[in-house]
Amino acid sequence: MDIYIKKAVLEIIDRESTGMILSQKNLELTPGTVDFFTKKIKGLHSPKAKVGKLTEESEFKKGLLVGKEDFLKASELMMTAWYEKYQESEEAPSCDVGIVLYEEDTTPFMAFLKMNYQKAFTHFLNSDQGQLSNELLLHQTLLGSASQKPDEGLVVNLTTWEYQLLEKKYNFSGEKRLYFSTDILKDLPEESLENNVKRIKKVAEKIGEKYSAPQFEIIGEVKEAVLSTVADYGELNPEKIGEKIFSNNIEAKTTFVKEIKEAGFSDKTQLIPEAKEVSVKKYGKQKLKLSNGIELIVPMDIYKNQELIEFINQPDGTISVLLKNISDISGQM
Repeated sequence: MDIYIKKAVLEIIDRESTGMILSQKNLELTPGTVDFFTKKIKGLHSPKAKVGKLTEESEFKKGLLVGKEDFLKASELMMTAWYEKYQESEEAPSCDVGIVLYEEDTTPFMAFLKMNYQKAFTHFLNSDQGQLSNELLLHQTLLGSASQKPDEGLVVNLTTWEYQLLEKKYNFSGEKRLYFSTDILKDLPEESLENNVKRIKKVAEKIGEKYSAPQFEIIGEVKEAVLSTVADYGELNPEKIGEKIFSNNIEAKTTFVKEIKEAGFSDKTQLIPEAKEVSVKKYGKQKLKLSNGIELIVPMDIYKNQELIEFINQPDGTISVLLKNISDISGQM
């Protein structure tokens, strides 16, 4: 995934005093600025991202339409449409917003990156009557590191108008709710990969308990099923996932497919283009916490390989974990 940033602007939202302050000039694209926004954009390719397509009713789309011709005007229109609703929240914090025009593998995109402020101490050199002293200063408006995901964010494909969205709930007149998708984008996006997997896990654990399958085995099967179906079919298909989790139990598989649909699983979810990479990172390891205090993190390809790890049911009802073919062990602090 090659990202080429063409233009960027930083806008300020000060809820305590000045409100919205819009920049009249683009940011200078220094190596540091480019790296910062590139990492922020990549942070939106997340299992938490919801996907959809901008409607004609969205004020955002009207702003994006002028983005290639007049970038600062597009930023102004997007910020105005967003802030009009954002400021109605009694708890939504002050922040900076980065608007970025970029290309990803020659396809044009626009990104809206909301970054809440963080507090942190820094040093301050004070001079009092000719005497120097090093003081601590609490900085109120830091943006955090480049590797931190945006608190909220949107990337829009300017060719297809498809988008990926990370959004948060804030209080509006005492009601905590999402606002970005419903009030700004005027759309109900499909469920995120992460929420769908949570539903799969919950239903699979319930059915596995009915058939006395150990919980850690069910979680391992769920992760493997998610990885393989995304890699092989590019989607989360209930039938294919049920077949992989309960391959030796037709009744359990049939029950799983029925109950997963009743649980609100969205089989219309469009996976983000980076879904395979994201799935491997998110679900590619099995974390095991043993009752004796030992914790293991096992890559899924090793977890399913009995030549490397084996779970043995003992006559007394306990489970032994046997690690095999280990040539070296290193410790870490």
